[in-house]
Amino acid sequence: MKVTELKSEYYMFGNKGTVWSDNAHIAKSGDMETLCGTPMLSSNHAGLNDLKEAKCEKCNEIYKEQTS
Repeated sequence: MKVTELKSEYYMFGNKGTVWSDNAHIAKSGDMETLCGTPMLSSNHAGLNDLKEAKCEKCNEIYKEQTS
């Protein structure tokens, strides 16, 4: 899912390892975990590194269920 396609209350999240592996997640504003349940315990390096696409398959699947 491209970050530009996410609805306003959703954003892309990833720690350093996620950025290095190019597997960013999707999170919903106000939540403490990504959609797939990954805790967000670090800075959002996906946002800091300007990644363009969230590639976590589980997050993408849940996002589509929540927004359809």
